[in-house]
Amino acid sequence: ARSAYKLQELDHKYNLIIPNSVIIDCGASPGSWCQYISRKIFLSKNVDVNIDNSSKNVDVNADNSLIIAVDLLPIDPITGVKIIQGDFTESVTQQKIIDLLNKRHVDVVLNDMAPNFTGNHFVDHVRSMELCECSLAFAELVLKSGGTFLCKFLMGESEPEFRNKLKSKFKKIRYEKPHSSRNKSTEGYFVCLEFNKNVTDGMT
Repeated sequence: ARSAYKLQELDHKYNLIIPNSVIIDCGASPGSWCQYISRKIFLSKNVDVNIDNSSKNVDVNADNSLIIAVDLLPIDPITGVKIIQGDFTESVTQQKIIDLLNKRHVDVVLNDMAPNFTGNHFVDHVRSMELCECSLAFAELVLKSGGTFLCKFLMGESEPEFRNKLKSKFKKIRYEKPHSSRNKSTEGYFVCLEFNKNVTDGMT
């Protein structure tokens, strides 16, 4: 899937996916991001993984990572990945994630969610930012200090406001449009590094 190459490109640049991590993938269907994550973490030689590599002979017991995939749509089983089918924006689904975490703090929250497109860019942008806000609020609850938040969004008028909010919670914010994104697409990604949990705790 094209989306897998987006994560691969961002990971190569920022080293987002590392062994012994707790990673949550929101909007994970059909599962290409989690396939990439699983292969990178669990393959015995954890180097420059090509997303087309076979996942044979993967030893999930050799690593303490926890990968959780969440989506409304079903996802086929992926080695080493816990799959939750449900609406991420609903509290019952978020509670299922928290139960799986079992008090572990999260290293990386990935948000690749997209709204059901209407064809009206303003409406689609607003709905996209609502998903960003929802995933950020959850990330604030579960991310460890120094953790990472990767968030897809559709460009629009409320983007600067959301970016400023991110700046108040993370030490480094980077805007990225991966090469594998379609040229005419208005999607972009915020790569948010070094979560400042103390600042967030003080605000809540």
